Amino acid sequence: MKRYQLMIPGPIEVAPEVLAAMGEPLVAHYGAEWTAYYKETVGLVQRVVRTEGDVFLIPGSGSAGLDAALGSALAPSGQVLILQNGFFGERLAEIARSYTPNVEVLPFPLGQAVDPGKVEGKLREGRFDAVAVVHCETSTGVLNPVRELAEVCRGHEVLLIVDAIASLGIEPLDMDDWGVGICVSASQKGLESPPGLAVVAVAQAGWAQIDRAAGPGWYLNLKVWQEYTEKWGSWHPHPITQAVNNVRALRVGVERILAEGLEARFQRHRAITAYLRRGLRDLGLEPFVADEVASHGVTSVVGPEGRVEELLACLRDRHGLLLAGTLGELKGKVFRVGHMGPGATLATIRGLLKALEVCLSV
Repeated sequence: MKRYQLMIPGPIEVAPEVLAAMGEPLVAHYGAEWTAYYKETVGLVQRVVRTEGDVFLIPGSGSAGLDAALGSALAPSGQVLILQNGFFGERLAEIARSYTPNVEVLPFPLGQAVDPGKVEGKLREGRFDAVAVVHCETSTGVLNPVRELAEVCRGHEVLLIVDAIASLGIEPLDMDDWGVGICVSASQKGLESPPGLAVVAVAQAGWAQIDRAAGPGWYLNLKVWQEYTEKWGSWHPHPITQAVNNVRALRVGVERILAEGLEARFQRHRAITAYLRRGLRDLGLEPFVADEVASHGVTSVVGPEGRVEELLACLRDRHGLLLAGTLGELKGKVFRVGHMGPGATLATIRGLLKALEVCLSV
């Protein structure tokens, strides 16, 4: 396959040392040495999620992590409120409906953030077991106000489940301090490693709801993962053959994040996002999402009418830059730029803006 520079919303470009970990000789997924290494890696991930709760590294995509979270927390009669302002909010509802018919969707306009006041009003109407929201709605690049939503949910004693697949390691997210019950992410975006691992963090409030639900399944049942951590934790701290080299690569990615420092990293992504948005406007392109609700790892852009596919093809074929279109009703109207981790640099964004200027003039 032809090699392009990835500027899509994931997977992202990763550092050479992260890729090198994927090519190391295989080791056993059990035993004292592996168990110590795995637990240390989980501890590093906990520092990024900012939690003292349990963290599981589950082989699979981010959607596997969402399936584990929703399936474990929702009994067959569980009541869940899905906050939806884009394609991945729709995905949350789709997964939830596979476990319970009691799924209510609270929609918000595309390109706008979820309104905590409206969520509070909905929670006053009835009893929900859980609320689920996407932190960074990757289809549009909107950043939803998870901290405020968590405060609303705490006030109504409702579990908050957060899809942080495109935000963890890019945006501030303090799971314990904010009161998030279950947080789901994945290896291939802000955590700077290849696809292959879902990251699921569970706080005490999350376990309380999971215990009440007694959900179905085995592989993606978080109670099973908890059981193996407790019973086999001294030599085999997971119920499956672990994807050992994915874990090793994730560890290198997370070590890079912690070496930079979370606050410095957040500031870098904010600065790069502001620079990109200014540059787009200078070229006559308008970001789809307002500055005040924009994420800092994905930027959606209103493309030239009728020319989005042509523009993306020019960037790909003439400049070797792979950007993304978008999904649902915005398809063909909006394109997306991923700028996470090693891709969040002035040099990378300057190169993109120069290439855009050329392609827009063709």
